[in-house]
Amino acid sequence: MLFCTVLILEPFSIQAQQAGDDAGAPAYPIPVGEKLAYSIHWDPPWYLFFFPNMHAGDAELEITGGTEYQGRKVLKIIFKARSTGLLAKLSGMKIDDEFVFLSEPDTLCTLSVSKKIREGKRQRQIDVTYHPETRQLHIIEYDESVTPRKIMKDALKDDIPSCVQDPLSALYSLRRSPLEADSVITSVIGHDDVVKEVQSRVEKLENLDTDWGEIPAWRMKTVALMGGLFKKGGQFKIWISADAEQIPVRFEVKVPLGRVLGRVRKAGNRESEESGSPPDKNTTARAYRDARQ
Repeated sequence: MLFCTVLILEPFSIQAQQAGDDAGAPAYPIPVGEKLAYSIHWDPPWYLFFFPNMHAGDAELEITGGTEYQGRKVLKIIFKARSTGLLAKLSGMKIDDEFVFLSEPDTLCTLSVSKKIREGKRQRQIDVTYHPETRQLHIIEYDESVTPRKIMKDALKDDIPSCVQDPLSALYSLRRSPLEADSVITSVIGHDDVVKEVQSRVEKLENLDTDWGEIPAWRMKTVALMGGLFKKGGQFKIWISADAEQIPVRFEVKVPLGRVLGRVRKAGNRESEESGSPPDKNTTARAYRDARQ
């Protein structure tokens, strides 16, 4: 289904230097406590003209600090995706996924991944643990649509890089560094038990129309990991606000049946819980605090 194929795509524009490189202090801090919410729409191809652009679902992204992992405090990134709207009714498939990533606070190298996948009849639990000291990863996948649950994969992979990032840790790493036009970005990304070097490019700075008015944003282009990168590839664009917060405000991915579009609809953090009205046309993404839905 389009929705489950693309909801995790947005963070795959990657960081401005190889993960783990010693490039000095980051320009911007990690936005611990930040919560982002996205509205996902499907834009059908021209030959499906009888289908309108329709709401496909919603996604939430949150990062917290202070989680205990093997005797130290690490970052915790939570991504949730749910199908809603007309497309979910037409497809007859309910999506309710939750992914949890634990990462090193300094390097954002991934330590563990937990994926609870609920996509219609497909019910899986996938757990990945990285062992940088031995350059290994361990993956175990369960089919939870049956009782008792069945192990589908239990494998150890050797000779992985000492620092691998999941796509969402890579997104937060990207947001720590200044962006500029025409820069090429390289990173090592892990998706389940596949590790891949990914490149993306900052194309240009442009004014983007959003629910909060017109803001400057960096347009970036890369390839989509799920449903593309590890098979035949796919074009993926993401817009990052051109301010100190560098919020991913929009994304677009081409799929076999049209495009999937995502727009941020809510941005805020636990330091600022007050409700706010939409800013004027020239307000940047720094003002995104509990904005209108």
